[in-house]
Amino acid sequence: MIFPMFFMSSALYPLWRMRESSEWLYWVCSLNPFTYAVELVRFALYQQLNTQALVITLLTTGGFGLLAIWGFKPEKVITSTSSSQP
Repeated sequence: MIFPMFFMSSALYPLWRMRESSEWLYWVCSLNPFTYAVELVRFALYQQLNTQALVITLLTTGGFGLLAIWGFKPEKVITSTSSSQP
């Protein structure tokens, strides 16, 4: 799951250049949350702030964090037990 998302993000090729080469690839990349995390880092390296990338990255992180908290079932956690009992 990670590699297709990585290759379909702007990690290897900037998003604005993606639009010049292929319109459908630009739209696929713009739906990918990795794109905005990469854009946030890319702008930070130039000491600039991309507010759109920041907002989308925070919303995506918060949304998936809430889904993880909601989906966590403590009764299904597998605990490791020692094979030697005292």
